[in-house]
Amino acid sequence: MESTDIYRKPSKWVAAALGLFIPPAGMLYVARPGWAAIYLALTAVIGIVDLLVLREPAWAGGAAALLVATVCAVQAYRYSRDDRVLKRPWYGRRASLLAIVAAFAALVLGARALLFEPFRLPSASMLPSIEPGARLIVKKWGYGNYGTYGIHFARAGISSELSRGDIVVFEYPRDRTVSYVKRIIGLPGDNVAYFSKRLWVNEQEAPRKRIGDYVYKDRLVRSPQYLERLGEREYPVLIDAEARAFVPPAKAFPLEERCTFMPEGMSCRVPAGHYFVLGDNRDNSADSRNWGFVPAENIVGKVEYILP
Repeated sequence: MESTDIYRKPSKWVAAALGLFIPPAGMLYVARPGWAAIYLALTAVIGIVDLLVLREPAWAGGAAALLVATVCAVQAYRYSRDDRVLKRPWYGRRASLLAIVAAFAALVLGARALLFEPFRLPSASMLPSIEPGARLIVKKWGYGNYGTYGIHFARAGISSELSRGDIVVFEYPRDRTVSYVKRIIGLPGDNVAYFSKRLWVNEQEAPRKRIGDYVYKDRLVRSPQYLERLGEREYPVLIDAEARAFVPPAKAFPLEERCTFMPEGMSCRVPAGHYFVLGDNRDNSADSRNWGFVPAENIVGKVEYILP
């Protein structure tokens, strides 16, 4: 005996709600798979354009998505008013629709938690490499910290290699609910020193050459810019000639006994299972010089792409 749900007319308000919050599901509910595919494509295009192209104004992508969702809600409501009582396809039935929505949500959450997740850098600590507000695409698989939207699904050891010079997203050691973005300078066992605004790793000074001034986009201020080399990796850094050579940490941090502090700088032996990180904007960055080492378990992932 066939379920009565096969012939039940769709609810106008359920159709409108689904169309507003999950446009493709709204169209499947009123048995319009073609329109469901169109709205799915539109939603994907808006998300991609917002991620890769749009930056200002910040609300533009959200406004476009809301417009598409509103149009879909109205359209789904109108389709649900059809007076004909027809046999509904499997994807338009409530149980199937719930399964489709759940599978889609699981796919999105799984991709963000395990594979790649977008982040946004709000500060200027990584200038000139990363502008404030830039979008970062972070690779997560292999770094053992799997979660998204503040929910952690699993933690494991790091299986993907991290190298000196990599830019990583990690949980701030003093507040793991906050995400930081910095460059890895010291690996476990390395000896890192920062004296008189010069970087040394394992008793080798990181070569640095002047490459002109960096001009801040939000104000007419220039900052000396240098190209620093760490192993095979080169990256730009900003050095403020008028800033103090070194500002001692305001309070103690875990494993601080592995560091030596002097008026002109500091040196640290990086503990096993930890990393030493710096911001590229050297005189305007709170990093391992101030709050210590980053435990391996705090690493969220490695920055693979930087989008304007």
